[in-house]
Amino acid sequence: MATFNGGRMVALFLGVLFAANVSFAQDDWETVVFYMVDPINESLAPEVEEYIDKWNDPLTWETFERDFTPAREAQMAQVARENGARKQAARSHLLEDLRTRGDGTSSWYPSWIPLGSAMTMEDSLFKNILGLPGRTYDTGLREGQEQPLVEFFELDGTEPFGLNPDGSQKFRSCDDRRRRCRKEFYADFRELVEIHDASQISTTAPRVISFTIQVKSSRDRTPVEFGGFVDELNEQISAEPGTDTTYADFNWESIRLLQPAAMDPDPYLIDSPASYNGKLYWHPAAKPVSSTEASSWGRIKATFAD
Repeated sequence: MATFNGGRMVALFLGVLFAANVSFAQDDWETVVFYMVDPINESLAPEVEEYIDKWNDPLTWETFERDFTPAREAQMAQVARENGARKQAARSHLLEDLRTRGDGTSSWYPSWIPLGSAMTMEDSLFKNILGLPGRTYDTGLREGQEQPLVEFFELDGTEPFGLNPDGSQKFRSCDDRRRRCRKEFYADFRELVEIHDASQISTTAPRVISFTIQVKSSRDRTPVEFGGFVDELNEQISAEPGTDTTYADFNWESIRLLQPAAMDPDPYLIDSPASYNGKLYWHPAAKPVSSTEASSWGRIKATFAD
């Protein structure tokens, strides 16, 4: 007996590219994280569609070894191609960004998203960075609570920092003269959050996916010990104000999709658009499974002739 594990195909639209810095350096290369809207329209492999046609017609049922396994392998190859296409789209947008600027610099390196409190690469998935902890509130109803990164951007890049003379909460923001303090992107970050939030409600909505890539720069950086989002964005860079010529030299072979799409590992399952839950793959790219979904998805069962 074999089983289909299904979900509808999701049409997604390619969005603007964003980036975040992570403190994972090796030799002269620094690893940065960037985010974009998933450009892939996930689909079934032709072999799977042919298999479903036969499976739906008792007159054309085939044996498991002759028909099911090749179809499943073809869909696994389709998943791999789609993940590869995501990486290629990421590279194309990075290259277009460099070409458009025309001076060897990147619009996002060094990063304007402070990820100094991320301990691992998985912490840097977009769905995870929203809750990265910053400074704590010093007074009021939220005294002792850490400010999450998403709130830092909602407040246009301000964070709690001590008390005013009257005892009220004091706030601070990063220095506009510093390379990483690029507040013009804060609205873009909030737009990414809106896209992400919508993807948690609708399975057909676009979703944000996360990548890493290695990069070198013409300017040495001096990271600071994390003391809040502002401290990180005020990080010193060896360029005088107004003379920033920081170029970005990318290692294109190092692009990594942090959470690739994956098909169910059960050898008796093929992910297909047959289920009620609206997902094509068991493990969608960079999108968590909702806590409201059943642990065992809706499935269609088929009996195979001997």
